[in-house]
Amino acid sequence: MFALCVGVPANAQTGVAEVDSAAAARGAYSRASAALRANDLPKARTEMTRAATAWPSQPAYVWGRAVVSARAADTAGTLAALTDYAALGLGRDIAEGAVAPFRDLPAFAAVRARLDSNRAPRVRSTVRAQLPDSTFWPEGMDYDARTQTIYVASVRHRTVAAHSANGATRELWARSQPTVGAMMGVRVDAKRNVLWATTSGLKQMNGYAPADSSIAALLRIDVATGAITRRWDLPAVQGGHVLGDLAVGPNGDVYVTDSSEPVLYRLRPGVDTLERLTHPLFRSLQGMAPTPDGRTLYVADYSHGLLRVDLATRTVTRVADAPHSTSLGCDGIAWHNGAIIAVQNGVAPARIVRFVLDPSGTRIVRDEVLDQNIPLAGAPTIGAVVGDRFVYVANSQWDEYDDDGRRLPKTTLSAPRLLSVPLGKSLP
Repeated sequence: MFALCVGVPANAQTGVAEVDSAAAARGAYSRASAALRANDLPKARTEMTRAATAWPSQPAYVWGRAVVSARAADTAGTLAALTDYAALGLGRDIAEGAVAPFRDLPAFAAVRARLDSNRAPRVRSTVRAQLPDSTFWPEGMDYDARTQTIYVASVRHRTVAAHSANGATRELWARSQPTVGAMMGVRVDAKRNVLWATTSGLKQMNGYAPADSSIAALLRIDVATGAITRRWDLPAVQGGHVLGDLAVGPNGDVYVTDSSEPVLYRLRPGVDTLERLTHPLFRSLQGMAPTPDGRTLYVADYSHGLLRVDLATRTVTRVADAPHSTSLGCDGIAWHNGAIIAVQNGVAPARIVRFVLDPSGTRIVRDEVLDQNIPLAGAPTIGAVVGDRFVYVANSQWDEYDDDGRRLPKTTLSAPRLLSVPLGKSLP
């Protein structure tokens, strides 16, 4: 089985200023890090300030300002940087690292309190389901309302589990099949009685061999039997593919993100080819959320935030962040009543957040934290809207293994859990 990938160029000029700003920030951050290693504090401070100014919603750059200011024993500069970091709604602990000596100074009491408040657990969720095997390593999930079945993809065991309402769990095929890689995204197309999934050859999967790096495919699965009825394989590229998530549009279009290359793929109903969409704003693509009218696709980019794709014109724009907020570091996302529900695991602390959009869908007017810093959700990844709740993978196992798939010492695996948080109505 094969796939012919057709290139579809995007409007390369859209978002160029933002791309330039992000590139300038990354370059400055790299130079600042090198200067820190060389103990050249003046250069490190200049470059880190340049990075944070060019891309102020990137928490790493703002925190970096605090670190270099602290290393330079600049009390005012450290306080200013920590204040800006806290204003993003984030809450790293300043009792560690270079900023620790400033923690108990009277001038830092207010910002310390705000950081502590930002970091405090906000527990609104309950356990929706739990899988029996602690080694399963869940990533993507989706829900079939017709059968009340939750489907969960396994990175480690290269299969998909079906968890029924009565608590029984079965795997759709035997683990570690030779032509199947780590299972990443999984989505139900109930109208067409199809389950879609993505697979990639990753070192974290059980039984990995170097030849497996060429595995990268979109799979169509029969819901009734669990049989893979078709696959669209991508041609091998240097560095490999990481097909992290997928989404199904209201018309049956299937969208797939490759966070490694990075490319957005689209498979239209009745068409046998995958369309390629590239854009300068694409850097680390993650989850997607189609709008109910089928005109727009929102895409989470780990480095650049939320992106908006006009599917008719193929124009890509960055969704403007709300004041004192950041949409960077989002993994799985979903659409719900004019807002994007996101698993934001690339910030401290990890959280489930609702990004409320303006009527045009081009700007975030505010963010609302739904779940945050929960002991049961140490490494959340992908979720789905189920009725009036958001159900998400709470404890994937990326932090328990190294990049080569070796279990880290002194780590404890726990049974995979899916948490369910009420969505309710957006705050006025």
